[in-house]
Amino acid sequence: MSETDHSTEPPHVSGEELRAALAPKGETRRNPVLVTEHDDGELKQLKAALETADGLRTELEASRRLIDSARADAIELRASLEAAREDAKELRLELVRARAESHERREALSKLASAGLFRRRKVMAELKRRNAF
Repeated sequence: MSETDHSTEPPHVSGEELRAALAPKGETRRNPVLVTEHDDGELKQLKAALETADGLRTELEASRRLIDSARADAIELRASLEAAREDAKELRLELVRARAESHERREALSKLASAGLFRRRKVMAELKRRNAF
């Protein structure tokens, strides 16, 4: 009963075997937090790219402001154009009315001019009744 069960005991590992297992193999991976002198060129490229991105961002924002301004101007111009069209429509109607009124007055003057001396009173009364004068 003094026997021990070897199947539950962990295998024995020597110190050298442990060091060999933990030692890095091949090329070591560089730590991205630490910057070495070899990374100076890459760092300069990244800084230049960042400055370019900042400049592009500024240009983009300025372009957006210009586009927004142009859109606002376009909206104002459309509103002005619509108002001008309405004014033109009203002026056309007024012109049609003025032409019709002018035509009526010419006809009335023509009737009055062609009427004889005694008939003029009758023509004048008729024209006043029709509001031609």
